[in-house]
Amino acid sequence: MKRNLVLPVAGAVVLLAAIVLAAGGKLPWTGSRPADSCDIPVDIPDRVTASSSTSGGGIKVVDQGFSQSPSGLVSLGAVVENAGTDVAYRVPVKFRLFDAAHHELREVAAGEIPVLLPGQRIGAGKGTYARDTTVVTVETAVGPNAWLPPTAVGSLGPVNATYLRTLRYYPDNPAYVDVHYRETSTNCRALDSHATVALFRDPAGRIIGGDSGPAGMPLTFQDTHGNDIVVERQVPSSPSCSPGERETWVIPSVGGPVTGDDARTEVYPYCALGAE
Repeated sequence: MKRNLVLPVAGAVVLLAAIVLAAGGKLPWTGSRPADSCDIPVDIPDRVTASSSTSGGGIKVVDQGFSQSPSGLVSLGAVVENAGTDVAYRVPVKFRLFDAAHHELREVAAGEIPVLLPGQRIGAGKGTYARDTTVVTVETAVGPNAWLPPTAVGSLGPVNATYLRTLRYYPDNPAYVDVHYRETSTNCRALDSHATVALFRDPAGRIIGGDSGPAGMPLTFQDTHGNDIVVERQVPSSPSCSPGERETWVIPSVGGPVTGDDARTEVYPYCALGAE
């Protein structure tokens, strides 16, 4: 099955016009510079690169897990924490997959955490396929990244998300999920939404995978019979990572394990200072 992320052109034009009108003639997510009263910078031109440790600690993997389905879908997830007193900036996360003899099968990049404040925890996840082998163990690797003094990001605070519900919109492949969540930001300006991670757990609370996708993306695709399936028809009331509160969603790019306990799903918006 091939999912088509492009809306019909006519419908997209009408939708865009309505959004511009509602926003007073401007696109609300174009990322204009902050008002003078907002001290959150739009970029860090003079960031200092450091090693994987910083004053008071470093970035720790506090939880991780994976699962592999009969179809070969390997779902990977982890929770990482900034145990230091500085701000971790642009943190890459990778998963290393091993077989029973601990031979490395491959390394899977899970993207980059834009900003991780001191004491903050955030999830990372990625879905991939390994149909010709069995994955026995997985290791999570983070960094290297840059470190910033807390003053470098002004009053920046975390953008929080509360899980609401999961829709499994394609019965022929229950790994395809649409995860709704309520997002809240108390920041003084809109940040740049890079992605949203959904982290999946089993009924015992163990991580069994994760994946990411764009926040609030409309989706229409054709099933194997050529029928259009509309998953999300329009954009949320306000864009992800902007000030305030909204209900929005993430449709993971690869999917999620079908054995998860939906009520234990965790959601983590990746909000950056700017379009980096």
